[in-house]
Amino acid sequence: MTSPSAVQIVGAYGAWPPAVTIDEARVVSGAPEASTFILDESTTHQVGLWKVTAGEFTTQHPGYLEYIHVLGGRGRLRDDAGNVTELAPGVTVFMPAGWAGRWIVDEPITKMYSIIHTGGAATIGGTSA
Repeated sequence: MTSPSAVQIVGAYGAWPPAVTIDEARVVSGAPEASTFILDESTTHQVGLWKVTAGEFTTQHPGYLEYIHVLGGRGRLRDDAGNVTELAPGVTVFMPAGWAGRWIVDEPITKMYSIIHTGGAATIGGTSA
């Protein structure tokens, strides 16, 4: 019987997909672009890497929760209640289902993420962040 093997991610899955401009309706400032490198995906979850250039834009998490770990870059998450979470290498953040707020990206950010669907209308992947 053969068991699954661990795989070193860098280079194992190919190159990053081309960056996509964040939807203009969501952009508060700048011209941020994002690329999503999906490592595993099903109807219950999505796991991958995501990187975004500087700028500010809104985001919502309807129907899913997200756990992130920042690998590089600097910025902040500001939720709709005004609470701010600083983002820098090594910071780990949990955003519950229904979280809504803004990404404020000062230096391009790269994150690892895990998304778990909790029900409802979830839109993940691409540049949804």
